[in-house]
Amino acid sequence: MKLLVIALYFFIIVVIGVIASKSVKNTKDFVLGGRKFNAVTTALGAGAADMSAWLMMGLPGAVYLYGASEMWLPIGLSVGAYLNWQFVARRLRVYTQKYGNSLTIPSYLANRFSDASGAIKVTAVVTMFMFFMLYIASALIALAVLINTFTNFEYTYCLWFGAAFIFVYTSIGGFVAVTWSDVMQGSLMLFALIVVPIAIVTSQGSISTAYNNFQALDINTSNPFLNMSVIGIISLLSWGIGYFGQPHILVRFMAIKQSRVMNVSQKICMGWMILSLIGAFCVGLFGKVLFNADEGINPESIFLLAADRLFPEWLAGVVLAAVLSAIMSTISSQLHAISCSLAELDFKYKASHKIWHTRSFMFLVVTISTLFAHKPNNTILGLVSVAWAGLGSAFGPVILLSLYFNKVTKQGAMYGMITGGVTVIIWHSLKEFGGIFELYEIIPGFILSSIVIFIQCSIFSKTSVSRKTNENVK
Repeated sequence: MKLLVIALYFFIIVVIGVIASKSVKNTKDFVLGGRKFNAVTTALGAGAADMSAWLMMGLPGAVYLYGASEMWLPIGLSVGAYLNWQFVARRLRVYTQKYGNSLTIPSYLANRFSDASGAIKVTAVVTMFMFFMLYIASALIALAVLINTFTNFEYTYCLWFGAAFIFVYTSIGGFVAVTWSDVMQGSLMLFALIVVPIAIVTSQGSISTAYNNFQALDINTSNPFLNMSVIGIISLLSWGIGYFGQPHILVRFMAIKQSRVMNVSQKICMGWMILSLIGAFCVGLFGKVLFNADEGINPESIFLLAADRLFPEWLAGVVLAAVLSAIMSTISSQLHAISCSLAELDFKYKASHKIWHTRSFMFLVVTISTLFAHKPNNTILGLVSVAWAGLGSAFGPVILLSLYFNKVTKQGAMYGMITGGVTVIIWHSLKEFGGIFELYEIIPGFILSSIVIFIQCSIFSKTSVSRKTNENVK
């Protein structure tokens, strides 16, 4: 019955892709859905694109192991997401249309800074490609492992099946298919994240009984400061600033039909996100009661194990589909974002063929990512943190400053992106030395990128003033 539910889920996703393809008439439709999405679609699409397997597997597992000390990461993400909606969403929607009706983040940056040479666009695309490869490959591993766990197929077959399936529905319907499927998947995720913790608590009788049983386990995990250093807390909270530079999330703001409904979309998305995070946190916390703190289980599987224990098989299948949704929604969003950006480079082909070239890049990206994920030991899921930091540091400062600071130069934007990405890579490689290098790499990356941009602004601003003065003297 469980596999039947999963088969139905896959079938529905394909149907969505086919239906979405009928609304794709041109490149603008394929890349950004014609900028015609409403507040609800934008909100659920942004939420589903953001939250990957970490939400339904990583967070419950971490809370199961370490308790309340894991609360700092969801707090940081919630604050960061709110600030992103508050200060970036509306302006980015307006600016991307104002500057050349830009369809991707690289094209927006090139148009915003009047870069006819294409240097900014190439730098942005290369940076996206590098970090998205880590992101997509890691997510494909999680997807393949999950499918492998509930079937008799080998890991390799599961990996290629997952990659091929995502490629098919993403390439058929483009951004419309990705967004429509994300609405369905986001709704499914929220349903599971509400039902499972309620079922766990109900199995104990009540919330107070569940909490008392948790306390009776005599495990010191209710203290959020337990075994947490200042650097550790700051690092977890700093994940929030990564939102300013995630292209696969930012494009959701660009695709909304009217910027004036952005406030409604913000409220829906933040409500979805907070409820989802609370649900995932409660699954990890009260999962200790359900499994009596059994050390023999895989902590990252407690969400699915709880569903198997408490629900009939068909409902457990729905929960499994929700976990698959968390992974697939993120992969498809990232695959679409990087492929469309690659296709916007100045390759020599007709505009009428652009959609097919974008699909070709999708095939290339998903193939490379799958090969990279072919051996699970070659890719650690922790690399997601590097990808998040790299994108956040490279694009976050330049996106924010492009929206609020008129003196940013194209040289500053380009050097800022390079500095942010390189700093993250170097800082991550130095983590083994401990000390200050234990700080999450997004912090030094974001700060140094911002400093470089401001320095470039100062230098070129003075140069510009000097030239004008000399011209006036002559």
